[in-house]
Amino acid sequence: MADDKIPHAHLYYTINPLKWVKLLIENKGVSRSNLWLAIKITLISIISSPFQILDRILVAILKPFVKQDKEPVFIIGHWRSGTTYLHYLMAKDKRFGYLSLYQAFLPNISTIGGRFIKMILKPLVPGKRPQDNIEVDIDLPAEEENAISTFSFESASHSFWFPKNESYYDSYSLFDNVTEQQRSKWQVSYKRLMTKIALDFPGKKPLIKNPHNSGRVKELLALYPNAKFIHIYRNPFKVLPSTYLMYDMVVKTQFLQDFSQEELHDKIFYYYKSSMQNLLRDIKLIPKQNLYKLKYEEFELNPLSELEAIYKQFGLDHFEEALPDFTAYVNEKKVYTKNNHSSSPIDQQRILTECNFAFTELGYSTGANAKKEQAAKRIKARTI
Repeated sequence: MADDKIPHAHLYYTINPLKWVKLLIENKGVSRSNLWLAIKITLISIISSPFQILDRILVAILKPFVKQDKEPVFIIGHWRSGTTYLHYLMAKDKRFGYLSLYQAFLPNISTIGGRFIKMILKPLVPGKRPQDNIEVDIDLPAEEENAISTFSFESASHSFWFPKNESYYDSYSLFDNVTEQQRSKWQVSYKRLMTKIALDFPGKKPLIKNPHNSGRVKELLALYPNAKFIHIYRNPFKVLPSTYLMYDMVVKTQFLQDFSQEELHDKIFYYYKSSMQNLLRDIKLIPKQNLYKLKYEEFELNPLSELEAIYKQFGLDHFEEALPDFTAYVNEKKVYTKNNHSSSPIDQQRILTECNFAFTELGYSTGANAKKEQAAKRIKARTI
């Protein structure tokens, strides 16, 4: 992997210093190989702390004057299931608001920093994501989970950066055995991020994409009972190898603990199985009129017709108004080349064995039938 594709900046750089100390104590420090990175995080965290305090004060002052939409649209689905493409496409509708990459990377100082810091950072952002060559820009939509991990202990992303400790993922992505106090603290943190979005997009409907949300639909419904959900899903034979590439090229660069290849494979399978099992269980809690199930393979073939169906399902009456922007983006992506996962070290038989429930629940075939369906899909794509 070329050095220019490796994310050199750590998402913890502007973490709240007190949260950082707590994480270090709970995880007994970092691996020796990551000691210099931990020192840099500590120094930058301390240096930025006055700005973090000012940012919190400014947000507290502005919050009462900002109108927040109480019916967000949540895009849920496992990593590498097409969530980013759908997020980028729907964000072309100017009636939506979202967390930008700028806010996601510097959530603790993004409001006080304003345009000045954004102007400095913009040239430093790589043009494409290394794991899938999707475009990256400081103003494009991003996920909120990593941002929450910089100011809150109640974030599943801590299990990304401290990969040997799955308790953060279990507690705040799956909500297994959490106390009411932990749940309450998570709710406060989540709403704080939503306020940040509202400050940049006042009065607009939040468009949220975060694979961690797949495991906590019940918790989101408690916060936003009338929220809209789009569940986008994809063949596990494609999802798991692509997830491995994401970890290998991006997530591993953020690890603060040494982690073996075998442990990495186990983590990927554990996250897929646990989040999908939670999702398939709790998706039944969503009122039918507030849920749209979207098969990635069908969305890939007919993105605009699927998008129109989503708008109709949710009673969003501005599809035609946004259609020119949607069409331009879809046409632009027609020349997009996907990564090849044929040489992935992820065991196909393990996918079939451990994730069999997903094939059944999502309506995917296995073995020879799956190959026939994929061949038919490619033929259909060439005729459209």
